[in-house]
Amino acid sequence: MGAWPGTGPGPDRVLVRTGLAAVATAVVAYLFPFFPAPARPPDTGVLPRAAAAPPVVAGRAPAHSPPVSLHVPGHLRPTPVDPVTADAAGVMAVPESPAKLGWWALGAPPGAAHGTVLLAGHLDSAAEGAGPFEALHDVPMGARAQVTTADGARHTYRITARRTHAKKALPRDLFTPRGTARLALVTCAGDFDPDAHAYAENLVLYGEPVR
Repeated sequence: MGAWPGTGPGPDRVLVRTGLAAVATAVVAYLFPFFPAPARPPDTGVLPRAAAAPPVVAGRAPAHSPPVSLHVPGHLRPTPVDPVTADAAGVMAVPESPAKLGWWALGAPPGAAHGTVLLAGHLDSAAEGAGPFEALHDVPMGARAQVTTADGARHTYRITARRTHAKKALPRDLFTPRGTARLALVTCAGDFDPDAHAYAENLVLYGEPVR
């Protein structure tokens, strides 16, 4: 844990604080101001239901394969996913290209019984223009998000809620492997500040597993 800043609180609290700073900074597109942001969609839907805390069971936890692709049929084309953590500055190392997504590998993997599967991507870039996650602004409630893992399994989530947060106010529970089993898709939203090279907000789509 030496790479994580701070001492005192346990690893989970350090992870949460690091994650909060991470996506608030990392899910930002570095582009020129002539790329307008999509119109902000209204918040809607119901967040995935809270689950009871899992019982403590002795023995090895089940192994899960990392995600390699995300597809929302009719809305988001299959998009590659790379596992990421934080860089030396404590920032989530989202792939530089908006054509790729980053999976927060310190959170939950697809198929886990608990925790958030967090996938984040840049909205666009000066070099490549709009990326696949621009489509998140138009994904309707009830759409099915399909996450394919390295072992070939496909995990399906139903989109149930959309929320917009100031870039420094993302919910801390997005970065934890505990709690409700759900999917969270994060990208930029709001006005673009050409001086800060940053959008003002982050858009989050939430999904619950389809059993």
